[in-house]
Amino acid sequence: MKRIELLLMIVICAALLTSCASPKDLVYQDVKNFRVNKISLHPEIGMDVQFYNPNKHGMTLKDADVNLYINEKLVGKAFLEQKYEVPGLDTFLLPVALNADLKGVISNGLELMANKEVNVRLEGFVKAGKGVYINIPVHYAGKKKLNVF
Repeated sequence: MKRIELLLMIVICAALLTSCASPKDLVYQDVKNFRVNKISLHPEIGMDVQFYNPNKHGMTLKDADVNLYINEKLVGKAFLEQKYEVPGLDTFLLPVALNADLKGVISNGLELMANKEVNVRLEGFVKAGKGVYINIPVHYAGKKKLNVF
């Protein structure tokens, strides 16, 4: 009888440990729908960032701390305006606001206006989970043709 109880405890512990595995990183795919939300010395720019969630289960994103660099110059810090429900094993558009640094925007203005490809880098994390939230890193670097205008 003791062996059966011990075996049952081992099976339950193994099941719990595999169900608590860390979620996989969200996969950046694209940026769409640029818009200017507020014009000032520190303009707020809105955009939809397309991600793929490689996890089986959906999750809630409730915070973000992501820096956006264009041609290795900090353009601004992205944040979520509200909580967002992410579907499992699916692609989704995440509405993001960006507090821009005018120096970073102006220094890249010619490339943006000429609609040339620029080096884009995202660095930071999003806070995600279901009840318990953890920081999921966001790392992306690549060339992107930004259709701002």
